Amino acid sequence: MPLHFSTGNAKLNGNTLIFNLPAGKTCPGASICKSMAIQTPSGRKIHDFKNTEFRCFAASSEVQYDGVFANRAENWLEVKSHLHNGNLADYLNTELHKNLKKKHTRVRIHESGDFFSREYLMAWIMVAQTNPNLDFYCYSKSLEFFLGLTLPENFYLTASYGGKYDHLIDEGVFPRYVKVVNSIEDADTLGLPVDGIVHNHEDRCFLPGPFAILLHGTQPKGSEAGKIARKNRLVMKRVKEALAL
Repeated sequence: MPLHFSTGNAKLNGNTLIFNLPAGKTCPGASICKSMAIQTPSGRKIHDFKNTEFRCFAASSEVQYDGVFANRAENWLEVKSHLHNGNLADYLNTELHKNLKKKHTRVRIHESGDFFSREYLMAWIMVAQTNPNLDFYCYSKSLEFFLGLTLPENFYLTASYGGKYDHLIDEGVFPRYVKVVNSIEDADTLGLPVDGIVHNHEDRCFLPGPFAILLHGTQPKGSEAGKIARKNRLVMKRVKEALAL
């Protein structure tokens, strides 16, 4: 079965190819953002965990859209199968090239999902080494899998706060990191530039140093996180309008 890739989204332009896995189910390092789409007799719904403070936007997409849910589930099945067979890196590379077009210069690994094992991570590192003309980038909370590794020059990791391994960021192991904040003022207090304001989303992932992302996505009805996310949507809309002037 072929893998599913997509091109671009609301934040990324058409030169980026995206590969996704199911949110939550493949995120062993997640904590405060961990949620997943589950199938029930009455349909799909969001499942939150005991430490969930705000919902992963990617999990919400899997509840909303049949195709998104199916494509990510199929990707995961294929990845696990080829990982078991010992040929995952070759398979990923072959499927990647089936989807590559001349316009593609970047590959985002996981708009949804994360590295669920070190072996899976190593397969993507091998793919990056095989394609030095492409830039690969990712956000990850599975930071324990990266310890002791030397990443290729074209593989860009942004460590993501809010997981089980935040202490590794605090200890300076991962100097480029991102933190979800409730407001621009909170980001200013932390001394962090806000994604989408100081730099656009893609460029920020290739620059050194930390940055912040405003809380966003579909949150539980009536929750404090929902109120904050709605406010931030308005804030970012006004920022984009101002920048366009």
